[in-house]
Amino acid sequence: MDYPIWDLAMGGGVLIGTVAIAHVLVSHFAVGGGLAIALAETLAVRRGDRSMRDLAKRSSWMLVLVSTVFGAISGVGIWVTIGLVAPAATSALIHTWVWGWAAEWAFFVLEVAMALAMVATWDRVRPRTHLWLSWLYAFAAFMSLVIIQGILAFMLTPGRWLQTRSFADGFFNPSYLPGLVLRTGICLVLAGAYMTFAALREGDPVARARLVRWLAALQVVGALVSYGGYRWWEAALPVQVRVLFAGDKALLGSLATTRSLALWALTACLALVLLAVLVPRAQRWPVAVVALGAAFVFFGGYERLREGARKPFVIRDHMFSS
Repeated sequence: MDYPIWDLAMGGGVLIGTVAIAHVLVSHFAVGGGLAIALAETLAVRRGDRSMRDLAKRSSWMLVLVSTVFGAISGVGIWVTIGLVAPAATSALIHTWVWGWAAEWAFFVLEVAMALAMVATWDRVRPRTHLWLSWLYAFAAFMSLVIIQGILAFMLTPGRWLQTRSFADGFFNPSYLPGLVLRTGICLVLAGAYMTFAALREGDPVARARLVRWLAALQVVGALVSYGGYRWWEAALPVQVRVLFAGDKALLGSLATTRSLALWALTACLALVLLAVLVPRAQRWPVAVVALGAAFVFFGGYERLREGARKPFVIRDHMFSS
């Protein structure tokens, strides 16, 4: 059937991008934050570290208020905007991945339930019992990412699905694993960046420096994983897509600029968190804000590249964008 065209002065793609990038900047904290909180609480239980446990507790409240609330609302916003701007593509994604979406929503329900249980039971249940809730949340959040990544990667590199129409061929497409590694790394970077603000509230200077160093080390690992995942992701793209990043096409020259900006932003983020590892007492709010901003620029730049490299298709080699 033919769908009506929803024409916006700002452009439908800009609207979708604005909502989607705002969503991923907090939803990936929901994933990485769950893992970081579970790790921090595990260390706190094993070592009897009260400061580490307080960090996990403060961060869990931040996670619920920022990620679960805003992330859920903006996630609905993505469905509304893509349904209005590109209804045919939205219908195709729903029909192709109906069981994938069902699994993702099931994990999301578990994620929200565990997040609420986690923040409601601090100091009300035994520490080891609470630890199970934290790890269940981390598992559900990561599985949500695992499923969503398959669908996002499919839109850029559908692979053998174009011939077989097989669920597995479409899901485990050429850019699936590279993108999953990249997103896992950025989840760790964002988790450490967000949780640094909670660590800076620690009253004991010695404990604060220790927490800052631990979170900065987590971000270093995340940044290196992100870089490796990005290079792998770029290598997995078709040749005709990779040449766009070199600026060979005048109309898409901005993609090459975006690529450079994203990689330099990741470099800046890595430099700042390495400084925090070496000199944790130098970590202050302004530095933490700049590091978080650099992580935002890298992640937003990557999403811009992923979307731009797909054009003029909404599902590469299968459906043109509106």
